[in-house]
Amino acid sequence: MLARVIYVKGNKPSESCLKDCVASLEKYEWNYEVVGGVTRDTLDLDEFPFPLLEGGRLEGFFAHPNADERRKYETKRSCLYNNLRLAQDVIKKNESMIFLEHDVLATAPMPSDKGVRDYCFLNMDGAFRPPSCLAKQPMAGWYKKHGHKLGVQTFPESYPLKYYKKSRYLGYNLTPGTSAYILTVSGANKLLTAAAEFGLEQSDFLINHGVLELEYMNPSPVKFQKTNPNLSHKL
Repeated sequence: MLARVIYVKGNKPSESCLKDCVASLEKYEWNYEVVGGVTRDTLDLDEFPFPLLEGGRLEGFFAHPNADERRKYETKRSCLYNNLRLAQDVIKKNESMIFLEHDVLATAPMPSDKGVRDYCFLNMDGAFRPPSCLAKQPMAGWYKKHGHKLGVQTFPESYPLKYYKKSRYLGYNLTPGTSAYILTVSGANKLLTAAAEFGLEQSDFLINHGVLELEYMNPSPVKFQKTNPNLSHKL
């Protein structure tokens, strides 16, 4: 299995994070590649020429009356493309792959995809702690109180992060970001099918339990770096 690290080429904060990320992967002997991600400047709308999900968050940015919010549309679509490209490559290779964002650090050897059905989140330990933007209630409280089992497990009914936009996915569990995850061949097919049939959505909104079987690994084999560039809101 191959891990793909996504970073923003030419962006100093991203390249600084990448350096530390790679050092941690080397330390724990992960099999990885480094890939420059899609940005607003390199975004090709024809690469995934699907409509926007009706009622979705990505559509909301596209149609927003505020120019600063509208600007986020291309940034969010770029982030989505990085995830969809991984899905395409999973299918081409016919094997699972790991997606890593530049601001994570490996804290253990590379995990296995054994037992993973579609999607396994690898950073639950850090998802609801600073510097994560999700480090707030009720998510942080749930993480502390929930009895996490060892190994790969399904997102439980008590999990509080739900899809809230008025689209076909309303009420489904959401992945807590896309910082680190395993995507299987089954999951890749489901993700691309959902994008093509129902429309494009912000990546961490498209990855929901209405599209994929969401699981997570405990303990997490990665963690966030102390500094979060938060480029999905800045580029």
